[in-house]
Amino acid sequence: MRLYFLPPYNPELNRIEMLWHKMKYEWLPFKTFTPDELDLAIDEIGAGFGSKYTLTFC
Repeated sequence: MRLYFLPPYNPELNRIEMLWHKMKYEWLPFKTFTPDELDLAIDEIGAGFGSKYTLTFC
């Protein structure tokens, strides 16, 4: 077993940060969203995650 001591905050190794970055910069259109529109867009990505939207952690 090897122990890796990471800094307190490391977004490059945090999977949710990687997912949000991909959603924000690649999957969401570049436009201004109202809160309701943003909820719908995120729900659409969530519904298509794994088939239409894929993410690799390599």
